[in-house]
Amino acid sequence: MSLDNHIRESHTDVLIVGAGPSGLMVAYWMARYGIRTRIIDKRETKVFTGHADGIRMRTLELFDSIGIYHRVRHEGHPSVEPSFWVPGEDGKLTRQGPITPEQVFESPMAHLLLSQGRIERFMLDKIREYSDIEVERGVTAESLEYDQSQDNDPNAYPISVNIQHFEPKTSMNIPTDLPADEWDDLYRQRQRRQAGSENIKAKYIIGCDGAHSWTRKQLGIPYEGASTEHIWGVIDVVPISNFPDIRRMGTVSSKAGTMLVIPRERKLVRFYVPTHVFESTTTNSRFDRSTITPEKIKTRVQAILTPYTFDFTIIDWWTVYQIGQRIAPTFSKGNRAFLAGDAVHTHSPKIGLGMNISMQDGFNIGWKIALVVAGVADPAILNTYNPERHPLAEKLLAFDKFWSTYFTTDNQEGRTGSPGRTDEMINIVSGFQDFADGVKAFYAESSLVSKAGNETGPPCASKLVPGERVPPVKLRNPGNTQIKWTTRIMESDGLFKLVVLAGDIREKEQKDRVDALGDYLAGSDNTRPSVLTRYATIPGRPKGIVDTLTIHSAPWTEVEFFDFPEILRPLDPVMGWDYDKIWCDSACSWDRYCEGKGYERWGLDRIRGAMFVLRPDQYVGWVGELEDVDGLTRYLDGFLTQKTRTLGMSSVPDMEVEF
Repeated sequence: MSLDNHIRESHTDVLIVGAGPSGLMVAYWMARYGIRTRIIDKRETKVFTGHADGIRMRTLELFDSIGIYHRVRHEGHPSVEPSFWVPGEDGKLTRQGPITPEQVFESPMAHLLLSQGRIERFMLDKIREYSDIEVERGVTAESLEYDQSQDNDPNAYPISVNIQHFEPKTSMNIPTDLPADEWDDLYRQRQRRQAGSENIKAKYIIGCDGAHSWTRKQLGIPYEGASTEHIWGVIDVVPISNFPDIRRMGTVSSKAGTMLVIPRERKLVRFYVPTHVFESTTTNSRFDRSTITPEKIKTRVQAILTPYTFDFTIIDWWTVYQIGQRIAPTFSKGNRAFLAGDAVHTHSPKIGLGMNISMQDGFNIGWKIALVVAGVADPAILNTYNPERHPLAEKLLAFDKFWSTYFTTDNQEGRTGSPGRTDEMINIVSGFQDFADGVKAFYAESSLVSKAGNETGPPCASKLVPGERVPPVKLRNPGNTQIKWTTRIMESDGLFKLVVLAGDIREKEQKDRVDALGDYLAGSDNTRPSVLTRYATIPGRPKGIVDTLTIHSAPWTEVEFFDFPEILRPLDPVMGWDYDKIWCDSACSWDRYCEGKGYERWGLDRIRGAMFVLRPDQYVGWVGELEDVDGLTRYLDGFLTQKTRTLGMSSVPDMEVEF
């Protein structure tokens, strides 16, 4: 392609289009692996108000694994025990519930509500800890060319994108009450901006640019589905009301309609309110949104809440949307172009899952691309993205289709204001609970998921299921008295973790088994190279791609740190022994959540234990007995690059990256 003399050209390994939640998750992985990355966004600024706000259990577990959960928990509003208000026998609104979620004890992380803008802030700060990747704002992508004939050349740049940088506007509509960390970022972005055209050559492109995705359209990937005839208003306000549950999550149904009440941070409450129904249900249906105003939304809320009062002075954000479910038939094109989040699936926002599924899309594809770019993994692992994430997007749309039905207004059929309908709503939520909270991911057999013909996990660890998350437990560190949830102990640092469940090594036979595993991992058996040293490392990085973590089941006072093989407790000549490598499933008298029952929760024999491989994205990849080093090696050989092989892509920048 011939370029105008005024268009500068640059090269990058990964180009991310869109700096929303899914794009930032991808960028997080690039930062952790030290991958040369550009992330562009057409917005002048990051999101500050409104947009998504529900954060589910599994997403919070992932936040803990990357080190931002404490910030989310500090600012977020808990969202548990929803209430359902319906007309009673006297016609007045009456409360049903609150309803206690069945999954309340599945995780230490309870559903929270917090603005998307703050989530983006925490993600940006975390990315900055590990790299110099910055979001380039006010950038419009104008053309994309993808030469698929270069897919198999690891050093080729088959993606070519022309972009336009615009000068920052002299004035913007920015909230005046922004936290200090937002002002600092805004100032630095505007100082750095320069206008002009540029052509970016990239090895990979990931489109995270929303429901109207420019990237998806350029790749020629269709968007299948339709919109309904229902128009909804969304408004974030500080309410002045005598409604008892104005700051509790729940629904209110009356003759005037059904609305959703979502409490938020900073005394805000969000209201999802039906505002209009029109005739057409075709995909080309259009409604004049300018006819909907905050005042009209307020009037609808007042009508639904009658006889309770409702008013407000402070309005933080509002919008209008049309219910619709759409999904792309594929989330990728060739081996170098991928899509994530709203770019490939959209739905109504009332189920509080959009941001969660979008971020988990980015969390899934990001580490896979980074490992391939670094030459550490076989490019074939990228083929697992569609099979793992597309079925979940289909479940997302199915859930939304059922759920949205219960918010439509059809009083002749009794669709609102009916206690019976409320029971049905509860049943729908319960039916999708495992999916919605992320308790199950439903990842199928693949090179990255070895189920070995057993969908419920092998007998040695019946509740550690390949393709699913590790049920969180709280463990104690006998070496330094720390107590942590496994969601934090098993940090998302970019490495595969061989988790050695050492059992009770007070038993001599069990101690011998653990020592034998230690000998293998230390490389004592020259006929079987240890998985800790067998595979290629990220260029310029000293650590191998496979790390260890040991969890034993004996009382912490009866087994010492130095009773374990040295390979499981490595010594740094400067920093000393790594005490964070050995943990104990033993009860703690001063922390009631540390019960010493993790082995039972994982379906383990407390004496014999087991071992498993945790993927970088916090899902179990393989499970086996302590002796099954051949099975372990076969699993990792299936996708990791052995040192004897020629390394692939090598354009990793010279920068420091922490693991």
